[in-house]
Amino acid sequence: MDNYFGNFSENSPNIEVIKKYEEMLANKQALFFDVEEFEDLVDYYSSKNDTAKALNVTKFALEQHPNSASLLVSCAQLYVSIHKPQEAMKYLNLAETFEPFNIDLFQTKASIFSQLRQSDKAIEQYSKALEHSSQEEREDLLVQLAFEYENANKYLLAIDCLKEVLSLNPENETALYELGFCFDMSDQKEGGRDFFQWFVDQNPYSHIGWYNLGISYDKLELYEKAIDCYDFAIAIKEDYSSAFFNKAHDLNKLNRPKEALACYNETLKIDTEDSLSYYYIGECYEKMEELERAISFYKKAVEIDEFIADAWYGISSCLFEIGKYKEGLAYINKAITLDEFNYDYHYLKGDIQKQLGLEDEALASFEKAYELEPSDEDLLIDLAFLSDERGDSEHAREYFYQALKEDPTNAKLLYNFVAFLLKKGDVINALFYLETALSKHYEDRFELFERFPEAEHDPQVIELVEYYNQK
Repeated sequence: MDNYFGNFSENSPNIEVIKKYEEMLANKQALFFDVEEFEDLVDYYSSKNDTAKALNVTKFALEQHPNSASLLVSCAQLYVSIHKPQEAMKYLNLAETFEPFNIDLFQTKASIFSQLRQSDKAIEQYSKALEHSSQEEREDLLVQLAFEYENANKYLLAIDCLKEVLSLNPENETALYELGFCFDMSDQKEGGRDFFQWFVDQNPYSHIGWYNLGISYDKLELYEKAIDCYDFAIAIKEDYSSAFFNKAHDLNKLNRPKEALACYNETLKIDTEDSLSYYYIGECYEKMEELERAISFYKKAVEIDEFIADAWYGISSCLFEIGKYKEGLAYINKAITLDEFNYDYHYLKGDIQKQLGLEDEALASFEKAYELEPSDEDLLIDLAFLSDERGDSEHAREYFYQALKEDPTNAKLLYNFVAFLLKKGDVINALFYLETALSKHYEDRFELFERFPEAEHDPQVIELVEYYNQK
């Protein structure tokens, strides 16, 4: 006979019940057990992950106690655990005839409807359970009801549930985190900020409260205030890696990469295998133009999690900057295999291919990037000039016309189109677009001369520039 007594000491009152049941099976007897003893047996075999034996217990138990609602519910819960909701519902419906206000019955029905993605019915069952719940049961039921409201995309109702949970227990961490999520999903930026500000006023030592207030400020793009909140959270919980991580992220947004590095490193002290922290450290070093160090951290990120496409992209970007184009091409190809719909990846691939003299391939990469993101002005300009270099001037001209139709006063597009037209000898159209550019964006005229230095020696161009200089 298998040894099933590992979870119980010899002094446990359950051990005798288990021995009695196991001996009964071994001797092929039929002994009597009361309902509580059967429930102990079900709990025991369930704790051993032996659902088959637990189900056998319930079937034997129901032969002796066919009208026991609690045993019927236990049997249903076992069927739910092995994903047989229809079978479970039969037992629950029978249990309801004997005990129509059983909380466990309502909860189990709700979990079945949730499995079947019938959120409205699940919500109805949780609501019934709440009507008959004790104060002690109410907190957990409200959390489950909030989850079901989330499943149904009814975030405002979920927020009401979670607020009630916190009124019962301000330390309920699940409710705090879920409430932050629901404010975000319902796009209640100010509402989230106001609630969590009130919450930390009432509960100043809640690290999760301060953390969620920080996230609320993040959503409002008030990064300095968010950082202050994360500092409070860290002061309360010194090993709060999520707060260090978010603080670092905000410092990065504020272009303070050195300070961000320090916070990311604190995150790694707590979670040494956090691939995202390694990635963002690499990003900080890239911003600081310490490219070799950036590459080393990007590589650490992909060693831990090879599916971080942005880290492969980061390696390729750094290699491109230091002129290692062939090596960079391999890394950007890896990024694209992980995320083929990221236009930045195809754009960088095109830049690398162009440097390697693979102009046809570069053009194809630029076109793919443009297909994914036609509003990127830099991409469009590169695509137009490369098309021209490949002998397709009409296609290049059409790219500019289409872009300027969408954004007729864009300075970069205008000046680069002027450069293109001057290069093609189309002086009349070039001067027309130059006048438009100078009248709107005189201060950006350097865009023309960077793209087409010969324009500095064109008397008509210089005359027009001088005219707008004097206006």
